[in-house]
Amino acid sequence: MEILGAVIIIYAVILMVSLAVGIVGIVAMWKLYEKAGEPGWSAIVPVYNFMQMCKIAFGNYKMAWIYLIITAGYFVLSTTAGIMNVMSDGESIALTLMTGLIGLAFTIAMAVIAAYVYYMFAKSYGKSTGFCILSIFFGAITIIIMGFDSNTSYVGPMGIPQNNYYNGFNNYYK
Repeated sequence: MEILGAVIIIYAVILMVSLAVGIVGIVAMWKLYEKAGEPGWSAIVPVYNFMQMCKIAFGNYKMAWIYLIITAGYFVLSTTAGIMNVMSDGESIALTLMTGLIGLAFTIAMAVIAAYVYYMFAKSYGKSTGFCILSIFFGAITIIIMGFDSNTSYVGPMGIPQNNYYNGFNNYYK
């Protein structure tokens, strides 16, 4: 019984720390969205959050739509494969292998796009290439750092300064 109590306490501590980090992350993302001139509340709406992140990083929603289409395709494939596997009593090894490989391709595509979005999101706040690479692997930490750093400000989509009247070629990218 003492072991069960210790396990419950450990899980409660892990839950509290996770909730605290999650709340801090939401506040940091809220601040980053406001720095970019977007509504901060969009940080708490799941799909819209990613769309706003893409808009801040790239200046439009194209990458978000590509990601969402690939995600929808993945779910359709998974559901169809599951239904076909049940209907064939799991005997079709070729079908299972084919859907598994296609599912792996979808997963890799989603991971690559998500990594690129995180990279360009950090770049749009003027961060160095090294920091942008770290944001791919430690996105939650880098977002907290950028959100609470008073020196971090929004530069522009893809890190290209907007409305820079001293450098006329930047107006070409609008």
